[in-house]
Order: sequence, then structure tokens, then C-alpha cells
Amino acid sequence: MRVDFWIIVLKIFEMYSTGSTMAEIIRYLNSQKIKTSYGNEFNKNSIRRILMNKRYIGIYTYKDKAFPDLIPRIVPDDLFYEVQRMIQTKKKAPARAKAVEEYILTTKLFCGHCKAAMTGMSGTGKHGNTYHYYQCVNIRKKQCDKKTVRKQWIEDLVIKETMKLLTDENIDLIVRQVVDLCEREQNSETMKRLRRLQSENEKAINNLMEALKHGKAVDLLLDEINKLRKERTEIDKQIEHELKQHPILTAPVIKMFMEKFKSGDVHSMKHRIALVDTFVNKIYLYDKKITILYNVQDSNSNLLLDEIDISEGSSEVQMVEIRGFKQSH
Repeated sequence: MRVDFWIIVLKIFEMYSTGSTMAEIIRYLNSQKIKTSYGNEFNKNSIRRILMNKRYIGIYTYKDKAFPDLIPRIVPDDLFYEVQRMIQTKKKAPARAKAVEEYILTTKLFCGHCKAAMTGMSGTGKHGNTYHYYQCVNIRKKQCDKKTVRKQWIEDLVIKETMKLLTDENIDLIVRQVVDLCEREQNSETMKRLRRLQSENEKAINNLMEALKHGKAVDLLLDEINKLRKERTEIDKQIEHELKQHPILTAPVIKMFMEKFKSGDVHSMKHRIALVDTFVNKIYLYDKKITILYNVQDSNSNLLLDEIDISEGSSEVQMVEIRGFKQSH
């Protein structure tokens, strides 16, 4: 996925400033197949270096001297210094407050009012208890009045509804769709072009080899054959790369993978993360309903639920609407 690096940098700052942990930012970037400027996967060190780099507010540093406005500014000053404040606050926090809370719906959950992202937050009650919830990012800007929703409740609800997706019928449907997708990717325009070049190269080499048998311009033909063989090596490498990017998955392998999801422990954080990352495209939280969009492409797979148990969650949520859906990219 090719994205201008300045857009990535700004996204990282915005996610961190609205409560996303470094682990959640890394998971988002990896899920989008976004790499560092060196082509590597992001890690905590690379995220921290970006968040603390004054180059992004136009300050160039040379031999411990700072020169402002020498390079293009990417991040607004107020956002940059808010992030620095948050980093320092977390660094000074006592060890018991540093336990990482995984907000598995980060980058998936959106406000039904304004369509902005809802991110994980935490707060302490008057009795010292810590509460975890999701909040629309526009609330801080006073641009939205969407109520917060308790983390555990909405995550349990999404996991429960996603598990319902894994019926035998839907698993068979998913298997067929994935097999079909793999076949299409194996026969993409890029692969067709590479296969055509491969065939033309092979034909050209065979023609030159045939000419050699008749003793025609031996030195010239040998040079041309060597050039073609080098080209063939490059073509083969590109084909191998494409095949690695889009491996062929057989129906039995895909079905076994789906069955593991179906029988997985819904209380396991690893399973919950994998379930959301694999199947959930987007979630829109309204006052009266929650809409979950899945990465399952079947326009006929629509499930509407009249009511859900709201005794443990937000009193505003009354209905869940499951749609099915388009392939995510």
C-alpha cells in the first residue's frame, strides 16, 4: 500500500493524541500494510522516534543546535506538544498504572452521529476504580454529543455477533469466496502481463538457439541469449514475488482456518483480536443501533435483531444491525 509518508506521520500523531496505544497504532499500520520509510514494519521504537521528532514541526537540529522553519512542517505545534506532554505523563506514571489495556475496536469503531473515529479511553471514578470506554474523538473538540460506551460491553457485543457469522453455511460461503479471490489474484492483470513476458522471452531464446544450430553470427547470438536469460531471471523473480503476495489457498485449508475461529475461546484476547481483524470492516454506533460491516461479500446476508440485552451497556443502544458486505482493501 503506497501512502505519502507525511500522511502516515500525521495519522500516527492523531491516533496517539486521541488515546491509541503504540501497540494499537502498530497493529493498525500493519493491517494496512503500511511500512516505514525504509520499507520495514513499524515497531515501538520507530513510532516513538516519529512522535518525538521535531523535524515534523519544521525544526532542523544540527550539532545540538535547533534551526526552526528550515524544513517543511507536517504536524501542527499544538498537536506535537500535546503528544510530548502525554508521553512524559505516561513515563512518570506509577508502574501499576502502566498496564496496557487492549482496545480491540480501535480503527474499526466510528460514531454514528458524525462518522468520526471512536477511540479507547480510561478514567478513574470517585472510589478509585478505573473505567475503560470508547469515546468519539470530536467530543473533545465539542463538535459531537455522542455518549461514550463501556469498553467491555461493546467489545463483547461485537464478538458475540461476529461469532454468529460463523455458521456452517456461512463458512462454506467464505471458503468459496476466498478460493475465488485467490484464483482471481493468481490470474490478475499483473500476472497475465508477467506470464506473457515469460512466454515471449522463452520463444525468443528458442529462436536464437535454433539460429545457433545453423552457425549464424555465433558471438552476437550468444550475447543476445545472455541478455534474454537475465531478463528471464528478473521476470521469474517478479512472478515469485506476486505468488508470495497472493498464495494459493485450498478449500480444505481455508475451512480448517474458519473452524478454528468458530471453536475459539471468546474470552481469549488473542482470539478476540484475530476475530475482529479478520472479519470486521467497520462499526457505526448510533443512539438506537449499532451497524457492523463485515469483510464477507454476500448481498443477501442481512441479519436484523429486534432487541439486545442492554442492562449492562449503554441505555441508548437498542438494536444491532448486521450487514454483509464488501471486500475490504
